[in-house]
Amino acid sequence: MREGTGWLGLLDKLIPKSLRPKLEQKSSALPPTQGYRTFTEYSPHFSSFDGTIYEQAQTRAIVERIAVACSKLKPEFVTPDDSAGSIPRVQRLFSSWPNDMMTWPDFLRRLATQLFVETTAYVVPGYDERDGSICALYPMKPSYTEVVEYEGEPWIRFHLLTGDVQAFPFYDVAILTRFQLDSDIFGGGNVPLTPTLRLMDAQRQAEEVALKTGADIRFVGKVVTNMHEDDLTRFRDRFSKSNFGPENKSALVLYDNRLDDLKQIDQDHYTIEPEEMERIDKALYQYFGINEKILQNSYNEQEWSAFYEGVIEPFALMLGTRLTKMLLTPTQVRKGNHIMFSSSYLEYATTDSKIKVARFMAETGSGRRNEIRDIFQLPHTEGGDVFTLRGEFYMVDEENNIVAESGGHSQHESTWYGDEPINDSDNDTNDDGGTE
Repeated sequence: MREGTGWLGLLDKLIPKSLRPKLEQKSSALPPTQGYRTFTEYSPHFSSFDGTIYEQAQTRAIVERIAVACSKLKPEFVTPDDSAGSIPRVQRLFSSWPNDMMTWPDFLRRLATQLFVETTAYVVPGYDERDGSICALYPMKPSYTEVVEYEGEPWIRFHLLTGDVQAFPFYDVAILTRFQLDSDIFGGGNVPLTPTLRLMDAQRQAEEVALKTGADIRFVGKVVTNMHEDDLTRFRDRFSKSNFGPENKSALVLYDNRLDDLKQIDQDHYTIEPEEMERIDKALYQYFGINEKILQNSYNEQEWSAFYEGVIEPFALMLGTRLTKMLLTPTQVRKGNHIMFSSSYLEYATTDSKIKVARFMAETGSGRRNEIRDIFQLPHTEGGDVFTLRGEFYMVDEENNIVAESGGHSQHESTWYGDEPINDSDNDTNDDGGTE
């Protein structure tokens, strides 16, 4: 549902031609001021922050580091074994890319940037030309957002920087938030960070002015006679030109008795006190849940694990659950279908830690051979989707049937992964059907 400059550009991909007349008809019927009441607001709305947070070098570096880490998340559409491929439109979406213009890392990086800069981020749908189903996902960055009511249902209306207005059914949009308290729908904004940002900007400007002033003024002197303002200006300009201009080929500075107590200014560079910078950095790190080592890529395994669990994992969980609600019906979710974003922080672990985890997975049957190879960034091998179990060792296929064991037996009919125990040699049968 769009108002404004006509159907041109990227918005064409969101709404196919076959759906435009219907949506345009509804768009014209949308009341401009009909608010949708929530528990805390009569007409929920949200305005984007003025951009100051992303204009400071330190905060931009923090947000970018978080966004890059989020871009490494792996999108997965998880289905129960008996319904794999039963929702092909969602399966196609998460096995390829979110839309024609982005890869999943692009999508996640932009969405995380918007969330941590503005505390509210949106994922809007692209509709299929054939049946109107959702076939693409786009991150939306509006300048103003409002929730309105139409025929008893909530709609979310985006006012874009281009002047266009695009509206969607509220439940077709995924909204990610931070600091959500005052609004039932939108994030709380970054107002508490404003004093720190102003202090950073004031210190930057003070340092810049001090450096410019120190570079421009090199001498200071006192005039011993009374002079008119115009005469004083001419005298100063003549003194500067004769002593510091290209005419002066020597290293001498000469002046007459009208000028007294001439002194050279030392070029001391203005710098912010280290304690003040440390206080500002600490405030920013606490606000975003990050530290200097993560920012400078000098972290160890424990520091990365803490950062992942405190910042990246909540983002992954929130995005996965919001997209699940956006793309799947309650019945499909009850059957075990859901969307998730995963990342193994073992790729940042030490080799010793990887070996310990791999040994545990291999000996307890909690991981397939190819999954263990993933820990070391090794390619999958043919026949690697089998479990191993120390007992001595048993090889189990995808149906949990034993296919080999370290004692030399193979092709057992029994299972171990479930309620049935593994058959041992006492339960083997001979060719006559009897028990040995």
